[in-house]
Amino acid sequence: MSTKTIKLYDVLIDLKVDRKVAAEALDPILTRDEAFQVLATKEDLHRQTKWIISTFIAVALGQIAVLTGIMTFILSSTG
Repeated sequence: MSTKTIKLYDVLIDLKVDRKVAAEALDPILTRDEAFQVLATKEDLHRQTKWIISTFIAVALGQIAVLTGIMTFILSSTG
């Protein structure tokens, strides 16, 4: 537990909350270090969005190139 979580635990105990209930209530609270490891930042989301957009563009350009090649082959073989 972090210092703030321990202080919150002490406050709950002072309010006559059962120790087991107080400990269970604090389990879901993330510490700052845990939050940095688990939660995504705006920078992470921005980087992920840029990656998705660039991948989409690359796939679209690849499809255009393949379709252009197929159409060129079809048109050149009919003439």
